[in-house]
Amino acid sequence: MAQANGGEQATTYGRAVTYEEKLPKRWTVGTLLVLTAWVIWQGTKLLPEDSTVWLVIVGSSALFAVVFNGVPLSKRRYNRIRVRDGQLTVGRETIPVASLTPESIREAREQPPASELMALLKSSTPDELAEMRRRSRELGPPRLMGGAWAVPLGMEEFAVETEEGEALLIATHDRERLLEVLSRARQQG
Repeated sequence: MAQANGGEQATTYGRAVTYEEKLPKRWTVGTLLVLTAWVIWQGTKLLPEDSTVWLVIVGSSALFAVVFNGVPLSKRRYNRIRVRDGQLTVGRETIPVASLTPESIREAREQPPASELMALLKSSTPDELAEMRRRSRELGPPRLMGGAWAVPLGMEEFAVETEEGEALLIATHDRERLLEVLSRARQQG
C-alpha cells in the first residue's frame, strides 16, 4: 500500500485478490493406504520364497493406484485454479482477469447449478427447448479452460466470456466462491 494525496491509503486491488482452490486428497490418500497395506500384507505371506508373485502383486497394485486415481491426477494437472496478481490460472492456461467481461461474470453467478438446470430442462416445453437449442447453436460451445477434454466428476462448471468474445468454460469445486473472487478482482483491477 502506498500513501495517496491527503493521507489516504491506495491499494492495487486487482493484484491483491488471491485465491487458490485446494483439491480433495481423501480419495487419493485412502486408495494409496489400502493398496500399500495390501502389498505389505501379501509381502508378509509370500516373501522370501515367492518373491516373483509378490513383485506381480506390487506391479498390479501400482497399476490399480493409477487407475483409481486418474481423475484426481487429471484434476491436479488440468483443473487447479489460482487467481493471483490479476491473472486467472486454470490448469496449464493463464489469462488476465481483466479480460473477462463483468457482464459474463454476473450472468455466471445467476446461472443455475447443473442439478437445477436438469430440472429446468425436464420441465421445459418443446418450444422452449427448441429455442434454447437454437440459441446455443448460435453461440457455439464454450472452450474448457485448462487443457482437459471434459469437466471432471464432482466439479461444477460455469461459462464466462472474454472481451474478445470467446466463451470459456471453467470447472471448479467451489463455484460461488470463485465467481465472487473473479468479480472482486475484475471490479478492483
